[in-house]
Amino acid sequence: MTSNTARTFALLLGTLVALPASAAVLLAGYGIAGSEDAARAAAREDLAVRLQRAVVVRLKTDTARRAFVEGREFPLIAVELAKTGGGRYEARLTDASLAAYEREAGLLSEKLRKADPARLSAAPDKEVQLAECFAWLDQQRRVAAVLRAFSSKRIPEAGIDEAALERLAAKSLAPLAGPGEVAKTVKTALGRSGVSGVRVVAPVRSDTSEVTELSGIVADGLRGELGTSGERGARRTLDGVYQVIEGRILLKLFLLDASFNTDRAFAFALQNTPVRSYRSLPAASGLADALSRGLVRVDMADGGAAPDDHAMGVDVQTDRGRRGLYYHAGERDRLLVKLDRPGYYYIVGHLAKGDSRLSYLMEIGDPATGSRFVRRVGADGVNQWQPVGEFTVEPPFGMEAIQVLAASENPERALPPARLDPSRNLYVIGTDPSEAVKRTRGLVLINMGDPGGKPGATAPRSSVGEAVLQFTTLQ
Repeated sequence: MTSNTARTFALLLGTLVALPASAAVLLAGYGIAGSEDAARAAAREDLAVRLQRAVVVRLKTDTARRAFVEGREFPLIAVELAKTGGGRYEARLTDASLAAYEREAGLLSEKLRKADPARLSAAPDKEVQLAECFAWLDQQRRVAAVLRAFSSKRIPEAGIDEAALERLAAKSLAPLAGPGEVAKTVKTALGRSGVSGVRVVAPVRSDTSEVTELSGIVADGLRGELGTSGERGARRTLDGVYQVIEGRILLKLFLLDASFNTDRAFAFALQNTPVRSYRSLPAASGLADALSRGLVRVDMADGGAAPDDHAMGVDVQTDRGRRGLYYHAGERDRLLVKLDRPGYYYIVGHLAKGDSRLSYLMEIGDPATGSRFVRRVGADGVNQWQPVGEFTVEPPFGMEAIQVLAASENPERALPPARLDPSRNLYVIGTDPSEAVKRTRGLVLINMGDPGGKPGATAPRSSVGEAVLQFTTLQ
């Protein structure tokens, strides 16, 4: 058993052992499914999402938040799994879990302190050693972030200059002929290790978390070679980031295990050829920035980890997941929504593609609500993914987003005014998506978050929440 395999096995084992009943629960995820295995997996996945949000919200500066890819999970180490009845499971991050995070951070920091970029540059197996260092760094950064969010103890430093390591990799790694060579190399390496069943998430630009055409080329190649797709369900995930350094593209891929620990990494250098297929999206930064400032984050009582009664939990994803999403014209996928309590939701779609700039209300209405746009979730559907419907991706190249607004009371009075556009058959609410995002949130906070919108009112306000999903249409 290799050291990486042994560590992974130990971490996974830690997640299956119930911790002392006295351990204080810091954060919990909930799972309900048709089988116990599926319910446990759903609880862990839910905890990973909640942990990601809690850690990012608790980081004190925008610079610290930008150090992590939007939506990327943090490791789950020594979390408690508990059956709560009726086939329901909870995955719990406790104060006892933090000791395991501390041990992991210490081991990784010690390994990184012993790594010397100057020595690596002359090593005959520098490709292997560089990739190993990137894997340690990826794990150490995310483990340390969890500790910063939940622990007051001193956290060991990484002990290595990551920027210098990246420059060394970009300069010294032999550049591949093209992105297609990436997939072949990864396939060979994973085959030798006996790894299969890997979900591929498109690598994103490190500075923007943007999915570009290069992202799609790399991900399509990996899925083709590995015989896998982007759909959820696999126990391992392959994701990554890329950046331009001194005229070359440095691509780093990370293999995550079922608990989102970094099992290994790959590092590649590509020529930064200014061809059309490597271009970024048309400018949609205004919409992306607006979407990143979520209503839920404003309304959280304790940085995301312990929301008050007025912060409603809502999630949205597709069958392919929730991050690194991209599609080619004509592809189909399914949209799913989950609420953490009985309530209602409606969906606003946003387009920033070519000359199309618009926002619209989706017709998801439920006869029980009597609304064209509002759907209800009863007590029997809480903490379970509810299918909204399928969608077909249409050109042109660009960005789309889904904004789900939820409330414990019927949000009909918070719906933005809409007009039917006969040419598109859409109920349009505006032609500036970034402004529509802000206006939609404002209506929810005023009409649902404030009892009657009147100073001094004593009626209880509705619980409200928001979830956002972004995806790219590629050529």
